Amino acid sequence: MNHIFKTLLPAFCLLVFSLFVSCTAPIDIRTRDSEPVIVIYGCLTNEFTNQSIRITRSSPYFYNEENPAVTDAKVRVTSSNGREYSFLYDTNGYYYSQRRFSVVPGVTYHLSVEVDDELYQAETTTLPAVPADSIHIKYIDIMGFGHYSMNLYVQEPYETEDFYLFKFTINDSISNDKVSEFIISDDVMINGAYLYGASIYLFEDATDPDLATIDRENETYGYWVSPGDHIRLQMMHIEKGYYVFISDCMSEKYGENPFFGGPPSNIYTNLSNGAVGYFTSYCIHEKSAVVPYD
Repeated sequence: MNHIFKTLLPAFCLLVFSLFVSCTAPIDIRTRDSEPVIVIYGCLTNEFTNQSIRITRSSPYFYNEENPAVTDAKVRVTSSNGREYSFLYDTNGYYYSQRRFSVVPGVTYHLSVEVDDELYQAETTTLPAVPADSIHIKYIDIMGFGHYSMNLYVQEPYETEDFYLFKFTINDSISNDKVSEFIISDDVMINGAYLYGASIYLFEDATDPDLATIDRENETYGYWVSPGDHIRLQMMHIEKGYYVFISDCMSEKYGENPFFGGPPSNIYTNLSNGAVGYFTSYCIHEKSAVVPYD
């Protein structure tokens, strides 16, 4: 996926981006010849909505179907500020809160899932948003081929070790909404700095005649845009555990090193009792821009 390596093209080098608009990003866990385990994936956000949590059972390693849904779980979220939310099953493994709510920075949320008399739990504390000033889309030419760089302007906090998740949408219809396509970053190289146009992602120029014959479904070429397209970038300040989880998912899919690496390591989780997946919460901060005509 050359678009992942393109994110290393920075003004400021927004760091060594790790490989890797919806909070219900699909995740299927495969297990080699072992008994199925419970897979839980949920993220609560500051959007006032019916929050969702997905619960499935893992499938065999060479099984090509989606993880089978768990339809009869008892799902509850409680918060450190005294709130309690019950979730009801809908479809395809998704449970939705009976009432709408949004997470609050600094508040800890506790997940409790009961399946077949087994209890699975996890906790997450919502971090405050890191508000960006703006994003800017700029045309650039690389070795004769057209691209559009999505550049970020933001003040990175100095006092803390921080981790970020970026998602984008194109014309509200196309997005990097799979875990394997998330863009994540830590602040090791940029702690406390002002990012003055850091390149987050390079889109392909859909109007470049030299690229007209390329198969746009080929993931090697990432995402395509044209002048006038509307881009929305979501920037999330995430906890370290979720950052590690996404990074592990990427290593599981693409291999830590395709030439010299050994088998992928186990994917990190914050769930108890042998369940896999992750339960997290974060605030979404959003900026938008239009692909320029020149």
